[in-house]
Amino acid sequence: MHGNSPSPPPAPSSAPLGHPEITVDGQRVLSQIENTAPLGRASSKSSDIPTIAQGLATIQPGPASSLNHLGHRTTRDVAADVDHGPGDTSDAKSVSSGRSSKSGFRKRLSRFFKGDPKVKDTVPASVASSAPVALVRAEEHVQSAAPDRNAVPVSLGLHSPAQSAEMSSTLPIIPAAHPQPNTAANGTLRVDIFPENVIKPIYKADLPKPHARVDKTPQLVYCCSVLSKAQGPLQPTSDSDVSLGPPLDDKEKEWVQLIDPILQDRYRWLVEQLVRAFNDNSLKASDVVTEIVLVGPILDRETYRSLLSCFISNFEQTTALDVTLLQGLVQLVECASSGYLVDDDLVRIANVLSKELSITHIGTSDHPLHLTLSLARVLDVMVAGKVKDLNRERDHQPMLQLLDGLKDNENVVQRYEATYAYQALQYAPDDETPLQVLWRYAKVAAAGAGAVSSAFKLDPEGLLKGIESLQEIGAAAVGAVSAGIEVVEALRVGADGVVRASENKFDFMKKRSWYLALQGTALFIHQGRLSDFNLVVSQAPCCNNANFQWGICRQLGEIAVDPLWDVHVRLQSVDFLGELYRSGSDWKPHVDVKRWILTILIQILGISDVSVKDCAVALLLDLKKDDATEFLGSFSLSRRLLLPTASPLLAQVQEIIKVEYDLHVLRLMRIDDYRQAVYIDPMAKLNLQDTDDHLFPLMDKVKDFLASDTQVMLVLGDSGAGKSTFNRHLEHKLWQEYKTGGRIPLFINLPSLERPERDLVAEQLRTYNFLEDQIRELKLHRQFALICDGYDESQLTVNLHTTNFFNQYGQWDVKLLITCRTQYLGRDYRSRFEPKTVDRSARVANDLFQQAVIAPFSREQIEDYVEHYVPLEPRTWVKKDYMDKLEAIPNLMDLVRNPFLLTLSLEALPTVVQGKFDLSRLRITRAELYDTFVVHWMAVNKRRLQDQHLSESSQTALDFLCDDGFERNGILYQMDLAASIFQKQDGRPVVNYTHLRDRNTWKTQFFGVDPDTALLRDSSLLSRTGNQYRFVHRSVLEYFFSCTISGPIKEHDEFDPPVHRETSAASPTISAHPLSQRNLVKEPSIIQFLAERVQLDSGFKDELLAIIELSKTDDQAARAAANAITILVKAGVRFNGADLRGIRIPGADMSGGQFDSAQLQEADLTEVNFTKSWIRQADFTKVQMERVQFGEVAYLKEDDAVYSCAYSPDGTSLAVGLGDRRINIYDTSTWVVTRTFEGHQDGIRSISYSPTSLQLLSGSYDKTVRLWDCESGSCIFVLEGHTENVFTVAFSPSGKQVASAGDDMTVRLWDVQTGANLFNLTDHTKWIRSISYSPDGHEVVSVGDDDMIRFFDTQTGQPGEVWESQSELMDSVACSPGGLEIAVGDGNGELVLYNAATGKPTRNWKAHGSNIACVTFSPNSQWIATCSWDYTVKVWSAATGSVLFVFTGHSATVSQVAFSPNGLQLASCSFDSTIRLWDVSSLGTGMDIEGGSDPLTSVLFSPDGRVLFCGTNSGAVRQYDAVTGESGPFVVYGDKPVRCLAVPPDGLRIASVGTDYKVVTVWDIGTGQVDVVLRGHTEYVNVVAFSADSRWIATGSVDNTVRLWDARSGRLDRVLKGHTETVVCLVFSPNSHEILSGSQDGTIRAWDLDSGGCRVVVVDGGSIYDWILSTSPNGLRVASISDYTEAVDVWDAESWRPQQRLEHDYDDNIQCISFSSCGQWVGVGFGRSVQLWNFVADTSAEGGGGEWKCSGSIRDIFGDVKSIAWKPDTLEFSIGCKNGCLQVWRLVETLALSDAWSTQLVWSAGNPVLAASDAVFADAIGLSSVNQQLLTQRCKGAAA
Repeated sequence: MHGNSPSPPPAPSSAPLGHPEITVDGQRVLSQIENTAPLGRASSKSSDIPTIAQGLATIQPGPASSLNHLGHRTTRDVAADVDHGPGDTSDAKSVSSGRSSKSGFRKRLSRFFKGDPKVKDTVPASVASSAPVALVRAEEHVQSAAPDRNAVPVSLGLHSPAQSAEMSSTLPIIPAAHPQPNTAANGTLRVDIFPENVIKPIYKADLPKPHARVDKTPQLVYCCSVLSKAQGPLQPTSDSDVSLGPPLDDKEKEWVQLIDPILQDRYRWLVEQLVRAFNDNSLKASDVVTEIVLVGPILDRETYRSLLSCFISNFEQTTALDVTLLQGLVQLVECASSGYLVDDDLVRIANVLSKELSITHIGTSDHPLHLTLSLARVLDVMVAGKVKDLNRERDHQPMLQLLDGLKDNENVVQRYEATYAYQALQYAPDDETPLQVLWRYAKVAAAGAGAVSSAFKLDPEGLLKGIESLQEIGAAAVGAVSAGIEVVEALRVGADGVVRASENKFDFMKKRSWYLALQGTALFIHQGRLSDFNLVVSQAPCCNNANFQWGICRQLGEIAVDPLWDVHVRLQSVDFLGELYRSGSDWKPHVDVKRWILTILIQILGISDVSVKDCAVALLLDLKKDDATEFLGSFSLSRRLLLPTASPLLAQVQEIIKVEYDLHVLRLMRIDDYRQAVYIDPMAKLNLQDTDDHLFPLMDKVKDFLASDTQVMLVLGDSGAGKSTFNRHLEHKLWQEYKTGGRIPLFINLPSLERPERDLVAEQLRTYNFLEDQIRELKLHRQFALICDGYDESQLTVNLHTTNFFNQYGQWDVKLLITCRTQYLGRDYRSRFEPKTVDRSARVANDLFQQAVIAPFSREQIEDYVEHYVPLEPRTWVKKDYMDKLEAIPNLMDLVRNPFLLTLSLEALPTVVQGKFDLSRLRITRAELYDTFVVHWMAVNKRRLQDQHLSESSQTALDFLCDDGFERNGILYQMDLAASIFQKQDGRPVVNYTHLRDRNTWKTQFFGVDPDTALLRDSSLLSRTGNQYRFVHRSVLEYFFSCTISGPIKEHDEFDPPVHRETSAASPTISAHPLSQRNLVKEPSIIQFLAERVQLDSGFKDELLAIIELSKTDDQAARAAANAITILVKAGVRFNGADLRGIRIPGADMSGGQFDSAQLQEADLTEVNFTKSWIRQADFTKVQMERVQFGEVAYLKEDDAVYSCAYSPDGTSLAVGLGDRRINIYDTSTWVVTRTFEGHQDGIRSISYSPTSLQLLSGSYDKTVRLWDCESGSCIFVLEGHTENVFTVAFSPSGKQVASAGDDMTVRLWDVQTGANLFNLTDHTKWIRSISYSPDGHEVVSVGDDDMIRFFDTQTGQPGEVWESQSELMDSVACSPGGLEIAVGDGNGELVLYNAATGKPTRNWKAHGSNIACVTFSPNSQWIATCSWDYTVKVWSAATGSVLFVFTGHSATVSQVAFSPNGLQLASCSFDSTIRLWDVSSLGTGMDIEGGSDPLTSVLFSPDGRVLFCGTNSGAVRQYDAVTGESGPFVVYGDKPVRCLAVPPDGLRIASVGTDYKVVTVWDIGTGQVDVVLRGHTEYVNVVAFSADSRWIATGSVDNTVRLWDARSGRLDRVLKGHTETVVCLVFSPNSHEILSGSQDGTIRAWDLDSGGCRVVVVDGGSIYDWILSTSPNGLRVASISDYTEAVDVWDAESWRPQQRLEHDYDDNIQCISFSSCGQWVGVGFGRSVQLWNFVADTSAEGGGGEWKCSGSIRDIFGDVKSIAWKPDTLEFSIGCKNGCLQVWRLVETLALSDAWSTQLVWSAGNPVLAASDAVFADAIGLSSVNQQLLTQRCKGAAA
């Protein structure tokens, strides 16, 4: 093509004066594709004349700087680039305009070429001062990937390779670096619409597991891209879905490490096979085209070119335009890597598109527009690739003419797009480039190259200046060539040739700068530099050009519809369109552009993203207020084909069995099957002990589970909690969200499957008619979300995850969600659900398991449910009616917090309240709700049948049933069915029935074709799925079975037959009794129903007691008796003092029962559960006790204080460090000491095992650390160096290093192999109390008395971070095993959790009342155990901070606590010389947990003794029936602990001190309303007393005064002053005329209310901190407690002198004292016991003297005794404890001995504990040695 053109001389090595050599940093610059090194050969042409692209090669990316004024502009600016629209009709005028310029312009131009500095005022500064650029010969090849309007092609060579690397490593968010805009230039268009630069989004998919099949082509492409990036720099592409983008993230790096070379080859082979399959496919359907173009960016050159050739050939051969094939071809061209394309490819494509366009009729379809757009994109690639093979005559000129014709088309959109293509063709060179012409004829290389370089400098300033410079240079060049005679003569090769060449080759009149501007903005979009894009659009010199405006709007539209961009970016692009539409002073949008904006917004309405669509709608409504209208028609804005929804080629290559259609059918079926009239999202908590303050939406937790690496999630809940409802809703939601190839949701009703433990998924799929080949395909290559419902109902005990080999190689890939009733689980339940690691040890993988517990409904959820329930059917009640009744009936609102019971209640309520007026007296139990609902259900169905037109046989059957009682027969039918299900199917709830197969079985009775059977079946609470029948809920099955034992009680009409059957112990044979049929201990829900029957029906209670009595003489009654006593205990029946001798109750559950002083001699108690039972003083002589459970382990007793303890990591040993310098090693299977290590010279303060369990580390008060060999017991090293006590030691996780610290304020690190002291860390300024290694062993954290948390690097010994503590005097620290949290316990009892990454506290709470001595995490990081100086051990939820266990038993400071390696046991050691072992296997199940009751502050009997009032720590005052212990109503009187209580003799009111301790509030007991409020004290009120006539109230306070108030009005009558210290006690005289007050000033004063006088009756009682004054028929009783003696002194009320000191030998402090109403008894409360003293009169003494004698004590109290109250006129008293326990006791005189008394428990409420003091186990049979040891510690007379 250059044959007729002379070659220019080579560029000189040095430039003459005024023509500086063009270089960059002394280097000649090679044209580069962006981010790409040139590869391949594209053309045989070569030339020393630089191309435009070579000029662009020198562009440097740089930070944006402030925009200066853009310099002078010539007249040509306005003529050429400002107002032109499609067609550029001013082109013809431009030449003449240039020729008529001022004559001085020629001279200035001539001087410019000669280097005259005086012309700089006419040349922009960006040109005159641009950096020198060397123009060198380019490699002759095509640089592909087009510079289009959305993504500038990579072939715009704008970076050097090094710079490209810098660009590729940019952060995801690139700060905008643009200058402040010039206000005058900006006008009104905002520059902050895109506020920041972002990273360009790229497509990502889920990375498959190694050797898992890749099912989707996008996933395959993504995998190959990741692997390519991991292997090093590649040949990048410009704008593909799988752009290489940013560096690999951590997840991608981890995945790459797992992919071996064989698998990498497999991926590459798959890609090659895809291309081959496409090439062989003759149809080239749209789906395969969409699929194959995705692989373009990852192909090697040979494969790419074969695919491209196939595309071109097919396009050429198509007779009708295939738009998808066309778009795929263009997309394939644009994504080509460097060197993959050659000139001939692009010329061939351009020609075929041009030809197709020329023969396509304009206006008949949208094909011309598609062809025009495609041609423009190909031309963009040609421009970027410097194609030089476009023959002017054959190729270039015909295209120009074609496009020139389209520029005048009536279709405005077509016209604008043709204009863009026309400009692209102008820049697509034929034989020479314009810059070459300028080089040859004008010698303006420096100026020209500099201008072009500036135009494409990669920052907004450079781009804006460059566009203006090109405009000015263009005008100047045209003027020079056209009229510059001097220049032409001087540089002439031939005058005529110069003029022709200039006019034909370098016509800047036809090459518009707006095209280059659009390339720059597209480049910014491609790089994510949206803020820079924003600035350029607002500042571009060509911003008023309609073509520029049109292109910018298209670019914004393309962003808005592209789902790969973040939504906020897409929303900003829509806002940008609105700004452009409204802009006036700067943009001045052309009317066509306004219409184009409206058209784009309408196209956006077709996308799926709701937020972007809504934004476009809102903008359209606003903009359409103008008269502008959109263009008619549909115009695609997307530049790429949509991601394929299927991968048919990949399926073909891998021979994938077709399953998607069947899954699609299953999806539609399951969605259609979903029926849920009312659904309320359940809330949940991590475990049952968590309070309602820590709830979270269960659905959110499950979604987190599905998105995490966790494999199993257990969802627990009570019966009726909504587990199945949630499961079905979850499946429905997941099916709705299901995408092809995604995780498949599968709801599985476990009871309906025969072998769920072996073939769970396949068996379920077979029920949906999947074929075996399909099942195998799904097993090997798909992922499932299994929603397994009814684990408990299926009677399973196996681990489904383990037995089904889930998530192992070649097995099912699943997320397993299992629901189960809480009551079904035992103590060690987690092993049934936790996944096991896939190795030989099959270790439990705690990190792969999580659980949640469904919480009961809140009031808001109940109200929401009712609101949705009411409209379901026509009802007479509205929402308010239901809510009013639910709240009016006592305890009903608590009952209906269970969702299923709520449903029953709403159905039954109208019937329940009918005819009832005082709803506050109604009592409704769960059983009663079921009773009412069932009758209501049967009545409704009876009416339904009566209204139907039945067959003759069915009508006859219905008539007979109605005559006999339809409801009765229906209930009996369901009772019989329930009994048969338990008898025949062992309780499995699903009954499979096929008439032909089962007509001769028991099932026919219930599911046969007999008309009456069919009527009853269809009217019952049954559901049917195919041939499977079941009750609508498991609890309904259990209810009907319970009715076979005891049915509802109802009043019958004279002719109404009874509903329930007669069952009694007097039946002909006890073996036929329903209670004898099965062991109900494993059916807690049935037990609960029957326990409620006991409370409702005293006859049933008597029947059960008779069965127990029968078991004494009838062995066949044993099972029934065991069930009977289990039911009675759960019903709260107490057996205190009962005669149970000889009963046979093997296997009974008596946990939590009360058997104080019970007689159980010679009973059969085999396998009975006595966990937390009260068996104090019970007699177990000669009892059968094989396998009896007490739920506790005996403590280990040492001879000295135990300072430290630690389990070996293998769990076989427990080491304890003693104060007597020894270390004892216990075998955990026998709890016998097997070894003793001796050598230390002082107490062992801390010990730690090595990870291998082979070594033990100890630190001592002797200032040394010792390392021991656990096998031999020998000391390996004595590590010396500490100068003070060693307080704490630790082994590193690797076992290679140990750490120690102590009172010398240093942390020392030691080498385990050599014993060398590695580092001494000396930053602490006070004693160090605790250290802990991080899980990775890289850091050790230490805390102590300097209030700082310090970290040290264990490898370098250098100090690390220092955190300021939230606490003071930190005593303990522990890192969680997962490394996420650090727990710190302090000297105030506060526990603080810190985020290990940020150092910020995440939670803190008051854990103990004194110093926290030790804190430790459970092995799974879910729980935290603490121990304290307050003698307690507590276990907490690490997630919520709620208490799970409170363990009491130690009698001194608990120094350390440790979890066993399996997390099921906790060991604690104490200064009391014991090591206690606590069972924590029930954590999270709510089984047998202590610590949940509200602590009691005071107890008080009503004057008539019928009611017991209890003040609590929460501020509530609770009431109990003093006889039965039944809980009554309670009133919350404040939000602080109740300080004191008082009740007047009339018993109508109660006075309390609560929220404001300076105020006394008097309440009406009946209404719970405030009566009067007594205000006046200036300090806390300590004591309140009513006068005997109920007229007065006296109050004593810390303000040293006594105040007298009118009890009715609350008016203050007088203030009694005289005491100098706190008033602690008040009592009225029996006649109410005098008040006695005791004070800590040691005095007692008597105040005469009539005279107002005061006398001091006790002048100096010594150092008294409490007085006790009590009136009785025997006179006044007075006692005091001394500060120093901690003893009780009883005073003579006549002489007012001490009468007798009541000595005691308890170590505990005295907590309270109380006199009985008769005055003859006094109870003294201690920390864990009560001592009882009786006044024994001395009849022989003159004057009737006597003395106080200790008559007994109660030792089985496991909480501090806070209050003792005596029941009036009886010898019963109540004890209220700090742990929430409330007990009522009775004094019983022993008949055998005079003046001998014993105590007997009447009833107890609150935390149950195992109490066994004074129980007798003589000659017990089968008692295990472990239990013998336990009972030896707990009681007297245990078997030795």
